[in-house]
Amino acid sequence: MLCKNIPLNKTAYVETYILNNTKEYNVGKKKPLVLVIPGGGFTFTSDREAEPIALRFNAIGCHTAILWYTVMDQVMNVPRNGLIECMQAVAYFRAHADEYLIDPKNIIVCGFSAGGNIALNAATQWQEAWLDAPTNTTPEQRRVDLCIDCYGGVQFNAAKPGERQGFATELLMTPMTVNERWFGVDDPTLEQVKAMNPIYHIDPNCCPPMFIWHTGEDQLVPVEQALDLATALCKAKVPFELVVYEKGEHGLANADRTTARKDSHFNRHVGKWFDQCAEWLVPYIDYPENLYGLQAKGVPTSGVRD
Repeated sequence: MLCKNIPLNKTAYVETYILNNTKEYNVGKKKPLVLVIPGGGFTFTSDREAEPIALRFNAIGCHTAILWYTVMDQVMNVPRNGLIECMQAVAYFRAHADEYLIDPKNIIVCGFSAGGNIALNAATQWQEAWLDAPTNTTPEQRRVDLCIDCYGGVQFNAAKPGERQGFATELLMTPMTVNERWFGVDDPTLEQVKAMNPIYHIDPNCCPPMFIWHTGEDQLVPVEQALDLATALCKAKVPFELVVYEKGEHGLANADRTTARKDSHFNRHVGKWFDQCAEWLVPYIDYPENLYGLQAKGVPTSGVRD
């Protein structure tokens, strides 16, 4: 496995988990790449939603990378800056697809909580012209092919001007106001609020298929946000799969021993999300041209992408 850190700027980088090109199986095969985007309320990036997730996608034959985006109030409008860094990462891996044996048709974003917001914004805004200059890329270079949303924030509302209370604010020595962190100004307009809420950017002509999972007991990101996202995708006729688990708090990650730091992080039922996601991926990543002659060998390929 190729593990390296690739800087995007002075405060952000991607960490790769690129599978080896062995001489025994899948020789020379280009594999999907999943860009994992951890959460942390835009004030830190959670280890629990990083390497353990990347390794699970490795186990089903995907290259992975983790986006360690800029946090801790080093920039205003952290979500917008995170989106720019995400787009730079996507473009980097597409540009190096031959070097790393990445399938350029299958660059996938997978975000958790705040990282889910970044992933969703990447999936719904990659084609926007305003991203050209800050990323130094074109829409085709930064195209997102699939999106996996794990209890991500879909709709952030503005706080009262001057408000400094919020998730993880106590971790910061000189915190910005909530609005400065999320929207870049202390008293944002409605348009500035909508700009970083992905539900307002769903376009059936460019929005990729999505897998969404959430829990009904989530107290930080209400499950209604996932339901609203699914409704918007349905109206736009964008393919999606939505899984809502009755029980479970926010931030469960793998919901097993690999990511638990307290008893309530164990939830065997919610832990099935990854297997369900892997099944959802099959028709998108196992399409005929990527199966190395299985059709010619008489192996059934029903259910794969046209």
